[in-house]
Amino acid sequence: MEFKITLDKHDWKKYQSYMEREIPKRMKTWMNSAWVNMIIWMVIAFFFLTVFNQYSKFHWPTAITVSMFFIFVLALFFVNMFKIRRAFEPTETGTFCGNHLFIFNTQGIVSEGDGYQGIHSWSIVKKIERTDGMILIYLDTTYCFVFPESKLKAPDDFYKVISEQYSRAGGMPKNGASI
Repeated sequence: MEFKITLDKHDWKKYQSYMEREIPKRMKTWMNSAWVNMIIWMVIAFFFLTVFNQYSKFHWPTAITVSMFFIFVLALFFVNMFKIRRAFEPTETGTFCGNHLFIFNTQGIVSEGDGYQGIHSWSIVKKIERTDGMILIYLDTTYCFVFPESKLKAPDDFYKVISEQYSRAGGMPKNGASI
């Protein structure tokens, strides 16, 4: 099956926002437990109530100054997140944006674009996922081929064909939307 697609920055932003939501879900630890968080917040509240209870007067200028400091830190956090997102955006002349040719066969995936050519066997494909209006073929944790469903003529047929080829090559079915 031969397939041509043109990707742009909008497609990258959609993929990036999906990854920003999904990666933290994969890295959950015991600190993400609701019970642990409730205990931590109870300890913090007890500490602050004890400190404030020792002083009968509340000094508003100090409270406003401390609040402004934390608002400033929060604003810096959001500015830096915006900068990081911009730093990872692909350029118009890079390998993500532009025309791509994909050939799916029993041996694997052949991909070609401006300035690159790649051949990947089905054995390195980690999973195939259909989510948020995209079909993703993962070659690693976050490195994947992105196929926006809006740019596919028949996304259901496309997903079915690549899923079948992946399964025939020994791919392990995953839960729900992943193959």
